[in-house]
Amino acid sequence: MIWKKNVYDTLVACATACDEYATECSRQQDIEELYRCIFLSLDCADLCRQVAVLYVRGSENTRLLARTCIEVCEKCAEECERMSAERACQIASTCRQCIRVCMTILEMSVQPDSESEVSKTLFVALGRQEMIYN
Repeated sequence: MIWKKNVYDTLVACATACDEYATECSRQQDIEELYRCIFLSLDCADLCRQVAVLYVRGSENTRLLARTCIEVCEKCAEECERMSAERACQIASTCRQCIRVCMTILEMSVQPDSESEVSKTLFVALGRQEMIYN
């Protein structure tokens, strides 16, 4: 799988936004009505973060988790859209961007076609291939 910075950045941005939104919601007075949104936002953040980690590592399991991430991001986006607040709509938009990125991950080749593609993984790009052995 060829590493693309925008894929990683989108996953991390979604994780960060959903974490922040869950925190914001947990401070509201009507927190009981926001439980589902809070939990979905936290689930979305955790999954996006984990897909980012697997993606950077070049794990063969990235695509497997990306499928799950798509489902959870979709639920989170739908719940946020249901709320119709401006901030909630921003989160929904971020989740939808993440869904598109996860779809891109699913379309990526699992095995590199050539030696030149191997050199495009994050560890090699950073000159840190020894990181995976330490």
